[in-house]
Amino acid sequence: MKEVVESTFFNDEYLANIAICLLKEIESVREGQKFRKIIPSMAFSCFALESKLNSCGKTIFKGTELKKFMNSQIQGETDWLLSRIEADTTNPDVAKNREKITEMISFRNAVTHSKPIDFKEERELIGIEKINPKFLLPKRSETDFMANYSADKAKEFYDALTNFKLIWLHYSGIYFEKNKIEPDYHIPRARIVPK
Repeated sequence: MKEVVESTFFNDEYLANIAICLLKEIESVREGQKFRKIIPSMAFSCFALESKLNSCGKTIFKGTELKKFMNSQIQGETDWLLSRIEADTTNPDVAKNREKITEMISFRNAVTHSKPIDFKEERELIGIEKINPKFLLPKRSETDFMANYSADKAKEFYDALTNFKLIWLHYSGIYFEKNKIEPDYHIPRARIVPK
C-alpha cells in the first residue's frame, strides 16, 4: 500500500556553509582576485539570511498570513518576524543587527539586479588623463556593489546572519513558550499524511 509522504527541508545552513567556506578561502587568493571569493561569500550570507527568514516565517505564520509573509520584501519579512516574536528592537544589539541586515538586502539587490551604472562627477584629471581624454580612467560609483566589498564586510555579513539566528533562537523560544507552541528547530523531516 502506498502512502503519501510529506517532507520539509531547510536549506539555510547549506547556504551559510558556502558563505563561510568562501570567507575562509579569501586569504589564499592573490590580491586583485579576492573579489572572486568576497562577493560570493557576501551574496551567500544574504541568500542564507533570506532562506532563514523564510524558514522562520513558515514556523510562525500559517495560511494566508504565511503566503503574505513569503511574498513580502526581505526587509518587510525581517520586521514582521521580529515584531511577531516580540524581539526587543530597542536593544542595541538587535537594532545594530537589523541595520546590518538592511545593508545586506541592499547589497543582495544590487548584485541580483545589477545594471550598467552611469554617473557624472567633477574632478581633477590625474596622471596620464591630462595628456589625452582617451586615457580617462572610469571611476566606480559609491552605489556600485563592486565599490563596497571587502573581506571585513564579508565577515560582517556572515556575523549578521549568525546574530540573526541567535536573536531568533532567543525571542522565538520565549514566543513559543508564551503561546504554547511546539518549537521548530528547522530540522529536515518527513511524515505520512493521514488519509
